[in-house]
Amino acid sequence: MNIKENKGLILIIIGIILSCTIYGMVIGIPLIILGTYFLYNKSKKREEFLDNRLNTKREEIRNINKKLEKLEKDKEKEIDEKLKDKREELDNIDEKLDQLEKERINEVDNQIKDKIDKLNNLNEKYDKLDKQKQMALDYKLEDKQKEYNELTIKIKSLKKEIVNDEDEIEMQSYGLYKPHYNFVNAVSYKERLDAIRKEQKQMIKDKTAAICVKEWTIDGDKNKGKSFTNSNIKQILRSFNLESEIIINKVKHSNIEQSEKRLRKSFGQLNKLNDKVNVKITTHYLNLKMDELHLAYEYEVKKQEEKELLREAREREREEKKIQKELQKEKNKFNKENDKLNKEIEEIKKQMTNSAEEEKSKLQAEIEKLKQALNKNNEEIEKINEWKEKPGAGYVYIISNIGSFGKGVFKIGVTRRDNPEDRIRELSSASVPFRYDTHVFIFSKDAYELESELHKRFEKQRVNKVNKRKEFFRISMDDVKQIVEENKGAVHSFVEKPDAEEYYDTLKIEKRMGLT
Repeated sequence: MNIKENKGLILIIIGIILSCTIYGMVIGIPLIILGTYFLYNKSKKREEFLDNRLNTKREEIRNINKKLEKLEKDKEKEIDEKLKDKREELDNIDEKLDQLEKERINEVDNQIKDKIDKLNNLNEKYDKLDKQKQMALDYKLEDKQKEYNELTIKIKSLKKEIVNDEDEIEMQSYGLYKPHYNFVNAVSYKERLDAIRKEQKQMIKDKTAAICVKEWTIDGDKNKGKSFTNSNIKQILRSFNLESEIIINKVKHSNIEQSEKRLRKSFGQLNKLNDKVNVKITTHYLNLKMDELHLAYEYEVKKQEEKELLREAREREREEKKIQKELQKEKNKFNKENDKLNKEIEEIKKQMTNSAEEEKSKLQAEIEKLKQALNKNNEEIEKINEWKEKPGAGYVYIISNIGSFGKGVFKIGVTRRDNPEDRIRELSSASVPFRYDTHVFIFSKDAYELESELHKRFEKQRVNKVNKRKEFFRISMDDVKQIVEENKGAVHSFVEKPDAEEYYDTLKIEKRMGLT
């Protein structure tokens, strides 16, 4: 025991021992008090020592936390920089892929051009050969012609995305889709779509959809290598088919070009990822997927077009039935009037038998008057019969609605109604804020043909170049006057300046309200 460090405890023990006697208490109690004082001072110093140690440790912990925070920030910054570098690398890879694709197309174009030049040179050489070898040369020329045709087909397939015609370039710049097929109905599209999908399945069965250009051997076993290759082919086709299905199912007019790019990009990326195992999807299989994309899109468009045509046909049929009913009603009215007129004529003839000469002349004048009315009714009946027998007869109308569409926009349509104004009132009651103004009605025995001719003439001025059943055109009043001049013998009520009463009255009200 260290006496110096435990002197307080020793003094307390001595004091307790001395306190056992009365005389010893005089010395023992002060020793106990003194020992207690020393013990108190020792414990206080120990507490101060521990507090100092604790503060020191806390300071060390704070320093460690600061270092950790700094390390985290530095690490995060380092990770961000690495991510940025990786993104830049990916962008560079995409640019290189695009450049390689362009170079490949140019290379193929040059090869095709060289082939065509060689074929042309061969044709010139064959023309110079002796007539005795002409028969043999004809057979060779046929072979060369077949080869030339095959090359031409390849040229078309390689360049089918390149649009050389200026009008097509302009249309595509507005996002208009150029159809790859021109089937008559949606059923034909569906049949072709099924045929392409069947061909894809056959390619997978024949192992031509994706190929491996290297024969693998694993652990000296070719069967293991073959199993490894089959797994890789199955994996790349599964990935490509899944991505293709997603793209094709979502294709629509607004994303057709983007869908084509996504399909090619998927093809390129999957082939690049599997380059190390020498597995790749064939170009022919990609072309089939592109055909499927175009057909799937055009099939949906064609179905919608057919629905619109059926709706239009049903509407035209309803209107025709309504017109036929109105014509029959009008014809019955004239026939009823004729029966009445004939009865009146017969009554007057009976009166004439017992009348004087002077009275007879008056009655005869009445008969002539009734016969004139009868003839006029018969003329109207003939017109009605002619109208009924000629389903193409009707009125081509040109109308405008400057309140709804602004100036310079005209609707060119057709109606079979006997009173064409009824059709304009129907259109005005539809979903337009203001009534239509009529500029001209043109009667024609083949009104639908005349309407079609006018639509073709102003095809470039169509407001809606996608939906051809929207009959609005941006033309001038001079164009309307030219139409009137060409059909002046059949024109009814030409009006140059539209009234647009509701529209102009609305402007006046807005002006009074301070809205303009």
